[in-house]
Amino acid sequence: MTTNRRRYFRQPVALPVRVRLLDGSSWQAVTLDLSVRGTRLLAPAALPVSSKAKLTIGAVKGITVYAHVRSVRSVADRFEIHLSFDALPSHLEETFHREVRAAERHALLERSEAQGERLARDAAAMISVRAGGDRRRSRRVRIEASAHIRIGTAYVGAKILDISSGGAKVRLAQVMRIGERLLLPIPGWDGEVRAVVRSVRVRAKDLHFEIGVTFEFADRHQARDVRARVAELRRAAEELAAP
Repeated sequence: MTTNRRRYFRQPVALPVRVRLLDGSSWQAVTLDLSVRGTRLLAPAALPVSSKAKLTIGAVKGITVYAHVRSVRSVADRFEIHLSFDALPSHLEETFHREVRAAERHALLERSEAQGERLARDAAAMISVRAGGDRRRSRRVRIEASAHIRIGTAYVGAKILDISSGGAKVRLAQVMRIGERLLLPIPGWDGEVRAVVRSVRVRAKDLHFEIGVTFEFADRHQARDVRARVAELRRAAEELAAP
C-alpha cells in the first residue's frame, strides 16, 4: 500500500486554537503550521513536555483533537510548542486534511487579494504623481516606535516599524487576519487612526507577526493632521541621517 506523504506536510497557516488542559484550564493560541499529524503553536504559556492537551481548532469545523507535547521553546514573551496528534480515524483524517488545505487556499487567496489591492493603489499613486502629486508624502518612514494598538476593546502591545501618510507596518505577538480593523496611535500625535489589515506575515526569527495596515481616515481633517505628523517624522529622520 502506498502512502501520500504530501498530506502530512505542515501548512504555514495562522488559525485560532483553544487549548484545554487536564486540570480544566484553557487559553487561546494560534497555529504557526498545521498538518493531520501535528501542529506548531505560538502560545502565551508553556506546557510540560510529554503532557497531553485537548485542542479545538476554530477554523476547522467539528474537529477537536488530543495531542502530546513534543517540545517547548521560549521565544520573546511567548512559547513555541510542537505537538503531535493522537491517531485519527481514517474518515476524520480525510476531513481534517481537506480543512487544512482549504485553510491554506484561503490564506493564499487573502494574500493574492491584498497584493492586487496594493498594486491598484500603487498604480493610482503613480497616476497622481504624474499629474503633479507629491510622491514624498506617501514614502514610508522607518520609526521603530512602541505603541498600544486597540483591537476591539482590548489594547495590545506592538511596535510600529514604519509609517506613511496612508498606512504603516506593525509588529505584534497577536495574530490578525486580513480585513480586520484596529485603532493605531500615531507617534507624537494626540489621537488614534482607524486602520484595516492588508497583509500578515509570521516572523520566523521571534514568532511575532508583522502586519501591513492601510489607514481609514474619519474625515479630511484627520487625514491632513496625520500627513503633517508623518512629514515631521520624515524631516526628523532625514536630519538624523544627514552627515
